[in-house]
Amino acid sequence: MVSVNRDGDSEASPTGDRLDAHLQALAQCLDIAPPADDSDEHQRWPLYQRAICDVACHPSLLAALFLDPDDVLVAAVVTQMMEWVEVPQREQWIGLARNESDRQYACRRAREVDILRVQGAVPELTRETLSTWTDWLQIRLAETSTAVRTLDHLARFGRTKRIRRTAAKRLSTV
Repeated sequence: MVSVNRDGDSEASPTGDRLDAHLQALAQCLDIAPPADDSDEHQRWPLYQRAICDVACHPSLLAALFLDPDDVLVAAVVTQMMEWVEVPQREQWIGLARNESDRQYACRRAREVDILRVQGAVPELTRETLSTWTDWLQIRLAETSTAVRTLDHLARFGRTKRIRRTAAKRLSTV
């Protein structure tokens, strides 16, 4: 297995440096069959998606992503992982992204996950603050927040009609 240490350096382990070995280990962790074609990112993606939701498989997922040749696939998984890992582990995952824009995107998602976890109840919430939040964050908050002030701002100033409508509906039930 390959792990990434705090300095971003890889460390090899007994399973070697072959993606197929890591995909098999990941499939075994999930108790499913490995992809029939390891080279097909469309077959690796469902395996990765299942592993994202299973904390016990995160080490195997990390090792597989380290060797995965598809930068877009790696960036997508890293971004989703921001919802699953705690703050101390985020840097390790973000470090897997292969270019600066993907790392910045994952960092932004991590900040948004922090806002989501407090249901958007951030100090000094203003229309301007709300305008810096992505549609992803706004709709997630509109659907889940119980913070009246956040829902009120989203209902009045949300970026899309869907966000405003969803927040207004939730506001009436909170």
